[in-house]
Amino acid sequence: MRAVLAVTVAFGHLWGLLVEDYRPTASLLVRAGYFLAGFAHSAVILFFVLSGYWIARSVAARAERGWRWDDYLIDRVARLGIVLVPALMLGGLLDWIGYHVLELPTHYGLSGAWVFTQDLSQSLTLRALAGNLVFLQHLIVPPFGSNGPLWSLAFEFWYYLWFPALYLALRYRRPGIALVTLGIAFANPEIAFGFLSWLCGAALYGAERRWPDLRLARWTPVAAGLLCLAALLWGRTGDFGVEDPIEAASFALFLFTLLRSDPPRIAALRPLASYGAQASFSLYAIHFPLMALAAGWIVGDTRLAPGGEAALAVVAILVLALAAAWLFAAQTEARTGALRDWLRRRAQGGRAGGPPPR
Repeated sequence: MRAVLAVTVAFGHLWGLLVEDYRPTASLLVRAGYFLAGFAHSAVILFFVLSGYWIARSVAARAERGWRWDDYLIDRVARLGIVLVPALMLGGLLDWIGYHVLELPTHYGLSGAWVFTQDLSQSLTLRALAGNLVFLQHLIVPPFGSNGPLWSLAFEFWYYLWFPALYLALRYRRPGIALVTLGIAFANPEIAFGFLSWLCGAALYGAERRWPDLRLARWTPVAAGLLCLAALLWGRTGDFGVEDPIEAASFALFLFTLLRSDPPRIAALRPLASYGAQASFSLYAIHFPLMALAAGWIVGDTRLAPGGEAALAVVAILVLALAAAWLFAAQTEARTGALRDWLRRRAQGGRAGGPPPR
C-alpha cells in the first residue's frame, strides 16, 4: 500500500507537470490518466493513516517498557532526517539548475502547471532551507525550492510529538513540556484538521488491540474496500472540506478488516511490498524536483496535449523516478539503523560526560 500510494502521488504530480489541463478526448487511456491524477492528495491522507497506525503502535509499546523521550526522538529524527537532508540538497541543486542555469519556463511558472505553485524566488532561499530542516515548511516558511509535497513531512513531524504527548497525559497522567507544541495546532487550523486523519491510524491500532482475537469473514475486506472506494470517489468529485477524515476513516476500517480476516499473502505483490518498505519515503521526498526538471526540459512553456505521446512521456519519467528513488533509498533509508545507533552513542556519551542529574 505504501508503494501504491507513493506512486499515486508521483503520478499525479507528473501528469500535472507534463499534460495540459483536462479537455475532452476520445482516448480511454488518457481519460484514465486525468482521473487517476486527481487522487494525489487523497493518497497523502491515506499515508497519514498508515503513519498513525505504526506510530501509535510504537508509542504504546515504548510506554509499557518505560517511556523515554530522548530514545523516541532519536528514532523519529533518524527516520526523517536521513532522507530529508539529502533530499533538500538534491532538490535544491536540481531547482537551482532549472531556475538559474537552464531558466526553464516551468520553474518560472510559465507552463501553467497547477501542481507547481512554488515561487522559487521565495522558496529557493537559505531561510526556506533552514525552516525545512526544522520542519516548519508550510507553517512559517514555504517548502524548499519546487518541492511542495514536503508540506506533509512537516505535518508528520508535529504529529509525532503531539500523539505521544497526548497519549502519556491521558493514559498515564504524565503531562509534559511536549504538550506546548499543540499551540501550533491553534495557530494553524490546517495542520490540526490533518491530525484528524492521522488519528484514524491510531484508532486502527487501538481497535486492533481492543479486539485481538476477533476474526472476520474473508468477504468483509471486500465490503469495506468498496466503502473506502466510494469515499475516495466521492472526495474526487469536488472540494467538500470534510472528505479527508472521511476517506481516512474508511481506509482505517478497510485495514482493520484486512487485519482481522487474515487474507492469504499474494506472492506476486512481494516486489511491490519490498519497494514500498524500502523506497516509498525516498520517492515521495525527491520525486517533485526530479520530475519538474524533466518536465521543464521536455515541455517548455506549453505542456503536452493529451494523447499517446504525453502518456508515453509520463510513463518513461515515472519509471526513471522510481529507479532514482530506489538508488537514493539505498544510500539513505537503508542506513537508518546505523544513524540511530550513532545518535544513541552520541546521546549516551553526552549524558556520561555531562553534569550529574538533579
